[in-house]
Amino acid sequence: MKRILIPTDFSDASRNAFQYAMALCKELRPEAILLTHVFLPETTGEADFIPPIAEIMKSREEMLQSFYEEMEEAHAPFPCPVTTEVKVGFPADELARASEDFDLIIMGKTGQSNLLDRIFGSVSSSVSQRAYCPVLLVPADASFAPYKHIVYASYYQPSDRDMVEQLMAFNANFNAHLHFVHVKEGNDDSMEKGQVRIFEELFEEGEPAFSFDMAEIENESVAEGLSQYAKDNKADLVVMATRHRGFWQNIVHRSQTKRMALTTDLPLIVLHLEDG
Repeated sequence: MKRILIPTDFSDASRNAFQYAMALCKELRPEAILLTHVFLPETTGEADFIPPIAEIMKSREEMLQSFYEEMEEAHAPFPCPVTTEVKVGFPADELARASEDFDLIIMGKTGQSNLLDRIFGSVSSSVSQRAYCPVLLVPADASFAPYKHIVYASYYQPSDRDMVEQLMAFNANFNAHLHFVHVKEGNDDSMEKGQVRIFEELFEEGEPAFSFDMAEIENESVAEGLSQYAKDNKADLVVMATRHRGFWQNIVHRSQTKRMALTTDLPLIVLHLEDG
């Protein structure tokens, strides 16, 4: 992973996400990190009032510089050059657009929230659904240690092969034990064919360097089933996949990935598939 994007809203959660990112990047060895702050200026409600954008931008740039210096003092030396950028706009929209130029986004799971967040979902869960690169969501109390057990939520679909390829590339940095877990809902008989696809991908270039196993569990909630499995197996990380959807689809579509992003207390990486 060459370029990593780390958003911040100056909350404690984003501070912890930055700390987590710096430790993780010592393993990933990226070439560059961009620390970014995206904000939407508040208005007074008066139709003829235009916020002083230049003044607000200067203030936010000073806040970001202060944040950067605080992180530098606490976590230097950084694993690679870190630059900063302030942007104006809806945070989820701007971060989703920016994701096309990055290999990974690392961000905190909680932060500043308001009524819209409670209705539509947090910025972090929205970015995880809409980004074009993988998104790592870091819980507010998580600390990084090299991954030993990674749980992948398998749906036993043809797309699993693409996801396994991405997962193996990421795991090359850790050689963690991979758990391919399928949460069975109703009359689901996809396990056998799905396992064959995963085995083919795992052994395509010979025996993999890491250990793995496959499990099928039953639970009315995919998120709850995965969370319990991860807890029972002392997992360090959960990996899920989602498909790109439009704005209104994201509001009405309560996907399993979004539920997991909003509820799990483990770091979660969300991978992305193009709608086909």
